[in-house]
Amino acid sequence: MTPTREKVILIALAVLWLALRVPHLATRYCFNWDSSLYARGIHEFSLQKEQPHPPGFPLWVFSARGLTPLAGGPIQGQILLAILIALGGLTVFYLLARMILVQGNTAAMCTLLLAYSPGIALNSSIAASSIVDMLSSAVAGYLAFLDPRRAPWRIVVCLTSLGILAGFREAGVGLLAPFVIFAMLMHWRVAPRAVVAGAALGAVMFLAWYIPLAESVGGLRAYWNLVSNYFLRVSANTSVFMGGPSRRHFGMIAENFLDYGMNFAGWIIASLPLLWHRWKKVPLWRFAAWTLPSIIMILGIHSGRVGQCLQLFPAFVLLCALFGKPRLWSTVAGIAVSLGISYFPYGDLQFSRFWRETYLMYRATPRLALDLEASQRALDPVLRQLKQQGAPEPFVCAGEFPEAPNIASFGYDFSYIRWVLPRDAPPDRTIWVFKQLGPDPETRLRYANWRRIWGDERISVWEASP
Repeated sequence: MTPTREKVILIALAVLWLALRVPHLATRYCFNWDSSLYARGIHEFSLQKEQPHPPGFPLWVFSARGLTPLAGGPIQGQILLAILIALGGLTVFYLLARMILVQGNTAAMCTLLLAYSPGIALNSSIAASSIVDMLSSAVAGYLAFLDPRRAPWRIVVCLTSLGILAGFREAGVGLLAPFVIFAMLMHWRVAPRAVVAGAALGAVMFLAWYIPLAESVGGLRAYWNLVSNYFLRVSANTSVFMGGPSRRHFGMIAENFLDYGMNFAGWIIASLPLLWHRWKKVPLWRFAAWTLPSIIMILGIHSGRVGQCLQLFPAFVLLCALFGKPRLWSTVAGIAVSLGISYFPYGDLQFSRFWRETYLMYRATPRLALDLEASQRALDPVLRQLKQQGAPEPFVCAGEFPEAPNIASFGYDFSYIRWVLPRDAPPDRTIWVFKQLGPDPETRLRYANWRRIWGDERISVWEASP
């Protein structure tokens, strides 16, 4: 196949990826718990109220606030921001891949494989800041692999950008910090002035948002206590090293392997033609510095879903390409596999005995974002009708996953109803919202009568009475 025809196919695949993002721009409802916290922060930024949760994500919230009038609402504003950041991250990754792989078409193939992976496709289409990690990682990777003898101003741009990106999502840049310091030390001998200038500008950009954020909660010490307490509280639920139960920890590890396996599938298939051919000497020590902190985090401390630690994705895609230079036909095959994983009708399996297993795959794909939006649009008139009919409040939200339904997202999206958790449910006639299967055997014992009012493959509404 001629290079020109290859380019046409690659451009068509890029346009298709953009087209698949368009339906998400019509989203009105929260995808998960964090989406609602960011949306509340757009209305009123307050770390004390967890609007949003620590460490604060100030530049994400205020950037989304700026896009909200254009996009049509706080959720749409965040999704538009996520798409723009994804495009920025993919652009930087293409430049990085071209620098390492030399050939432009090969770099474009790797970029498309990254874009179509279920984790990137999902997080570029929901109201969540996690996509920033991919951009931060691409910038850090570009910094580490650039030649400081040629255009050393790129060092300054990269370090300045990372200082800004930390304001969008601190944790991602924090996990990349050892890698960034390592890159700075590598470049010091050749371009010390660029390193000093970049570090200084990066620090200025960092402090420009960090100090006002800390002052908003009472100063640096108060802010640090707030962030550390939140981190300890969250990690204590998932890590045995932080006092958490071993069952939750090993469950987190198993889910991580599932999530990353779903994303690796397309990359490995694209690399199969030359998987055992070391196309270019791989600087494994750089990739180790790039990925080890994030691997320690997701396997040892905390990882709630595939959106966390997306900074691993650029490194792993490049490793696959370095060991098995992709061809066009294998890239198309890898993208087809990623599309199949992303849009498989998992919802049809949510009433099966294996629904918990399939849901773990479902929640890591953009298909769930589209399906949840459809479910919540159908749920809204049901809830309004129940309110008009005089159904007693509060309603009970019994969702057990970070994705909707949960009390944070429902409290924001359906604020015309007062919501409580199951532990606060009144003993009289009550309306409950569950996942698709409804109350479990233990919950059924709390009331004598249960009646299903409405439901689909994701959400169900029930009436409970003594």
